Amino acid sequence: MPLYKTGLDMWKKYQAKFNPTVIGTRFTDVQSIAVDRAQEGLNMVATARDLVRPILDEYGITGGMRATYLAFGLALLRHIVRQKGDAGKKISSGLKSYYVNAYGLDPSVCDEIIQVIAGWVMPY
Repeated sequence: MPLYKTGLDMWKKYQAKFNPTVIGTRFTDVQSIAVDRAQEGLNMVATARDLVRPILDEYGITGGMRATYLAFGLALLRHIVRQKGDAGKKISSGLKSYYVNAYGLDPSVCDEIIQVIAGWVMPY
């Protein structure tokens, strides 16, 4: 018979593992690495937004829809950075389909965003 963890079991394990001194030491040890990675990631996000904004301006997209298009661009960036080639194309197509159907985005605008984000992301 399997034993399932209850919320109380998980909470007790969390309390046992959480030692502020140990965690503080770990954070101090990796701070320089974490800061460099955060700066790189935030620069990528800012660049992606800068690439998408002119497209949205061209089509006169404002307000909440503008935020949704930016969210599409950032979701696309997150996946394309991890997957290249055919896998990246399939993910782009799937994300486009999701955002078009779920949020009512214009497919042609999404295509332009895909083109600019996918063209900018450098392969590793």
